[in-house]
Amino acid sequence: MKVKKYIILMTAVMSLSAMLAACGDSKKQNEGEATTGATTSTVATATQTPKVDRDVAGQANVEATASSTMDKAAKAETNTKTYADMAKEATKPDQQAGQIGLNTTQEQLLSFADRYGLVRVPNHPIRRVSDPTGKHINIANYSDSVVNLYTEKPIHPNTDEFIHEAYTYFTEGVASGETYKKWEETSNTERGLIKMLYLSREGLLILEEAMKTHDYSTPSVQNTLGFFKVASKFESMIPVAQTPTDISLYNMYDQQVKPEWKKLSDIKNPAANEKAFAAAYQKARNETNNLMGLLNIMVSTEMEKRLKAATDPQKTEK
Repeated sequence: MKVKKYIILMTAVMSLSAMLAACGDSKKQNEGEATTGATTSTVATATQTPKVDRDVAGQANVEATASSTMDKAAKAETNTKTYADMAKEATKPDQQAGQIGLNTTQEQLLSFADRYGLVRVPNHPIRRVSDPTGKHINIANYSDSVVNLYTEKPIHPNTDEFIHEAYTYFTEGVASGETYKKWEETSNTERGLIKMLYLSREGLLILEEAMKTHDYSTPSVQNTLGFFKVASKFESMIPVAQTPTDISLYNMYDQQVKPEWKKLSDIKNPAANEKAFAAAYQKARNETNNLMGLLNIMVSTEMEKRLKAATDPQKTEK
């Protein structure tokens, strides 16, 4: 039954992703005493990726608008450091003096649960949680942002203005005729992806323009590539899955999107390797687009109805 649900889910994603107005090798998690952000379920992978032919933004001055958003994003949470700067720095701060994450029991985690039953930890969101036997430790991010595993800082803006802009896009901007959950009702995983994918959309717009002009030397392009490098690192941790639908989002992001962002940002000289860069870009765009479609379905109030409509339109209620 669960497998069938995932197959239906992914079919719906493929249908929805074609309508998006957006562009559209993660490292192995450490084994041993600690498992980082582990989940126990898997999601069926898509057998093909859709072609996205529509212009990403459908508006004038796309590159300038996207560049401004990326520049603001880089400065908002990084004390004026750009993502390009961050990507060049050491990825692992000195952790010799202590351990990663605060030791936390299941009971203590429950004290952070909101009225929807979701655990959201505002301070020190990286937690080390042991199973009842004490033999296995799960290190996970319990905030509603994608954070650096070691610094616990978000790698994206967290202002009310940015969140409103991003969530408006992921709801009304993607499928205006649907109804959606309130921001307060969204899960941590959904929120983290909304913020990250909105930035990735802007970044892909910038790279698309660069491929048209064959100019990859601008600060906006370098900053965008830095963003994808930082975002695709192992230590950039998405909020842990807490609901059945979160599992699909978490796995798709971690296993399908992040690896493609890494491949894209790993091409050191796009101007000299335009063919390889274009291929990597298209793959990253497709995988990002698919996840954006899935996310739009997950935050809608009639998720099951929309899945049914996408897979069997003739049986949909009119």
